Amino acid sequence: MFVETHGHLVGVRGERDLDAVVRRAEEAGVVLILTAGIDLPSSVKAVEVAKRYETVKACVGIHPWYADEYDEEAERRLRELAGEREVVAISEIGLDFFGRMTHSWSFTSEYIEEEVQYRTLRGQLGLARERGLPVIVHDRAKGFETLEISVEEGVSELGGAIHGFSRDLDYARRCIDLGVYLSVSDRALSRPENEGLREAVKEIPLEWLLTETDTGNPEGVVKAAERIAELKGLTTEEVGEATTSNLRRLLKIPD
Repeated sequence: MFVETHGHLVGVRGERDLDAVVRRAEEAGVVLILTAGIDLPSSVKAVEVAKRYETVKACVGIHPWYADEYDEEAERRLRELAGEREVVAISEIGLDFFGRMTHSWSFTSEYIEEEVQYRTLRGQLGLARERGLPVIVHDRAKGFETLEISVEEGVSELGGAIHGFSRDLDYARRCIDLGVYLSVSDRALSRPENEGLREAVKEIPLEWLLTETDTGNPEGVVKAAERIAELKGLTTEEVGEATTSNLRRLLKIPD
């Protein structure tokens, strides 16, 4: 069994046959798929999709690329969505100081003003506290600002995961000390330049790892589990079972 900790069944370019996407994932052994919002419209759609498929759960939130869209009305709507039974986490939230993707899917090196991102992150962490939900965090800050703000806002009590983990063992240890999981993808583990990440994954205790794709194709988490298994000298099944148990523990879902 395998889990998709962070994917995007909605909010990606083009219309997709979600029945086929979910079916392929289930046939590959994926038992839990989290689909994350990146803005208010995609958060609404994430909840709608989660209502259609037993395997799928929704995460709602506003991505740091669109942090300037987090206003009183957006907060009110997210608060409503976070109360839906299908919503299991606040995501995708965080900081990104390396550029952003626009709504027209063009990349720009200009990122949303730092203070706006800080305010939006704090607001959504507060929403998570209010709703008693864990957070799944996007961290592309230049240092440890994302972790520092998350700690100040109670991430250790909420429970959380860093999605798209691609940093070093020191960063991983800081996360684990805070009770924060590390979610990794096959794409990140396969990049030649990410030797530091591969060395970190060898050392990170399995009980703190999660698998993801950060795409609209959740069956890809099997490849992530295979890659982790190779690095740690385990079987793919052992990694799949452990990461499934880890995500359920984070979300407080019984095994």
